[in-house]
Amino acid sequence: MLRKLSNVLRWILWPLSVLYGIVTYIRNYLYNNDLKKIYQSELYTINIGNLTVGGTGKTPHIEYLQRLLSSEWEIAILSRGYGRKTKGYREVTDQSTAIEVGDEPLQFYHKFGHQTPVFVCEKRVEGIQRIEKEKLNTQIILLDDAFQHRAIRPHLNLLLTDYRRLFYQDYVLPMGLLREFRRGAKRANAVIVTKCPQHLNDTDKNEIVRQIQKFTLPSTPIFFSSFRYETPVPYFNHLPLLTDNQSISLISGIAQPALFEEAASAIYRIVGHTALGDHHNYSEEDVRMFAKMAQKSPILTTEKDWVKLFPLLEKMGLQEARFYYWPIRVGFDSPTFDQYIINEAAKQCRV
Repeated sequence: MLRKLSNVLRWILWPLSVLYGIVTYIRNYLYNNDLKKIYQSELYTINIGNLTVGGTGKTPHIEYLQRLLSSEWEIAILSRGYGRKTKGYREVTDQSTAIEVGDEPLQFYHKFGHQTPVFVCEKRVEGIQRIEKEKLNTQIILLDDAFQHRAIRPHLNLLLTDYRRLFYQDYVLPMGLLREFRRGAKRANAVIVTKCPQHLNDTDKNEIVRQIQKFTLPSTPIFFSSFRYETPVPYFNHLPLLTDNQSISLISGIAQPALFEEAASAIYRIVGHTALGDHHNYSEEDVRMFAKMAQKSPILTTEKDWVKLFPLLEKMGLQEARFYYWPIRVGFDSPTFDQYIINEAAKQCRV
């Protein structure tokens, strides 16, 4: 949801938003006019980013691109590793923890790590250059959340905007949730409106396109995607599957827990929802409390929470605890997005 503030608070925060916006404008001006150095790799790079703070669906869209492209090209994924307690360049391995590499890179690795290597580095230029030297077979790098990381110039810049928090309706921090002025959308090669209702009508789509095109280049294509929830997966194989209309509890440490709860409420009876901060680092004390909750009703979490909770449950010998995670996939309203990406990726042969 968009940040809802009283008119008085908006006026108080407005000067701070203007100041923040000016600082980001000056920074972008320096990069746009080659006054600050920008690096572009010889490897084809695709960035998946946003203008808004948190929760636009970058992770499942990176997974979508990996599945789409990995049959034809050698892919690597590079993330900042938000929330980790380490610094510098690291490759995610079987021994990595969320504390060391971040929850989302660890999620990528659990899905694709033996096919697609995953790396973290807060300095993306350094990360890309290490991949260039060390992973010689790599043809395409997927960059996670580098839209504001101007020291890198991706070959393809995909801008995500949440259907419920469309960037053109929002304001710069702290009055709103934008990381920079809306005009930053001009850097996008394509825009994806994410988390759309399954049957968004053409009238609404056309209006969204019209509003977005006020801030993009005229030729920038705009696509619409939605989340598709798969069958919940037990943390431990011996647990039975959940059934429709079953009473469950929710636990989440994500940016937008309301959407998770709304989707679960359509299938299950929700007993309660423990909604924690995005990228929450779970403790053994948390797990003990949740395991007691699971004795009363099964617990459903997101996949991002699973990568942190599962090793703690194993370590503490709580394999009988009824925990499940809910995988999600992205779906597009038409096949044109796939064709667009494949056509653009084919250009990597000429980079």
